[in-house]
Amino acid sequence: FLDRENLQNVPVAGPSSESDYNDIPFPGKLSVSDKTRMQRMLFKGIKCVDLLEDIFLRFAPYAADKEALAVLRKQRLNELEKVVEAGAETADLVEWGEKTVSLFKACELHTKDRYPLVLYIGEIYVRQHDPCTGYVVRQLEESGLEVVRDPVTEWLDYVNKMNQRNCRRDVGLRLKDFDFGRAWQAARKYGNALLKGKYMASVEHKIAEPFHEVLTGRHVLPKPMEMIETLEEKHEFHANIEGESPLSSGIAYQFMNDLIRPHGDAYISGIFHVGPFTCMQEGVATAKIEAMAKELRKSKPDLVFPIIHAFFGDSANSSLDSEIAVFTEQCYQKREMLKEKYGHKPAPAKAAGGREVVSVSGPKRSAEYAKK
Repeated sequence: FLDRENLQNVPVAGPSSESDYNDIPFPGKLSVSDKTRMQRMLFKGIKCVDLLEDIFLRFAPYAADKEALAVLRKQRLNELEKVVEAGAETADLVEWGEKTVSLFKACELHTKDRYPLVLYIGEIYVRQHDPCTGYVVRQLEESGLEVVRDPVTEWLDYVNKMNQRNCRRDVGLRLKDFDFGRAWQAARKYGNALLKGKYMASVEHKIAEPFHEVLTGRHVLPKPMEMIETLEEKHEFHANIEGESPLSSGIAYQFMNDLIRPHGDAYISGIFHVGPFTCMQEGVATAKIEAMAKELRKSKPDLVFPIIHAFFGDSANSSLDSEIAVFTEQCYQKREMLKEKYGHKPAPAKAAGGREVVSVSGPKRSAEYAKK
């Protein structure tokens, strides 16, 4: 394809999760310190984009002027690009975050009542690129749901922790074989991964500080490795099976077993699980999630577990609209159950502000959002 478009000299980067993405091919003239600095800038930029998307999804279902909200997101992204190009200093990113939060909080809303929250999980490319799904996120919002998209930085955290885990294993195996040279190499790699993980956690907390209040209740899941360790303790999965399938399975396990506590008016009430057609990782996750739910229903026959497994390919999913309509009703039912469980007075099972829960047809969704 690149040759056909006369782009044969354009370098193609293919960093690997096995190296904790330390093999990004920066220009050879950069020093080791400059390459490290670029790695830090990239992570900071990704974290800020996650936060921008998160605050946009927090307000999008309730905005009186959705077009203006989309314009605001684009403007803040442009400002973020300038900060990153200037070096991505943490203080500048915090200032950008404070300004971003104040602008979003100033937007006019048609209701202040929260909708049920839906975890939007699955294969990272389909999850992060709305055109791949026909902008189904907007359909969920128009049906009276608030979407929580699983952030890219959660995947980066998982990759880093898996590299630490694998390096510790390799050190033990090499020492057992008296291969001290390779044990030292694995120990150095572990040290680098450990330092990188501590840096990521520290800077992530600082950059996210301005967003904590406005995004309260949207991200209440444990860290990826904690969820996988829970699956291992319950003999449901093993961490040696790497990729996105243990992450999706871990999130579903937390939700179906009511291990997620609501915060304030934010109730996690459903899961929308996406993947590309024939995706092995998400196919494994779907099978595992449904098997866990089937087993759980033996002891909890009244289990309410709203979930949709949506796979997207070249052809349209003809039944998705009706599935979302049923899914939405189940999410409202789940929210009322959570309110009762945690001491909140139950409300009528309908969208906030008395709005009826309806599903928007696929053609309308595509025509309206494909042009944006």
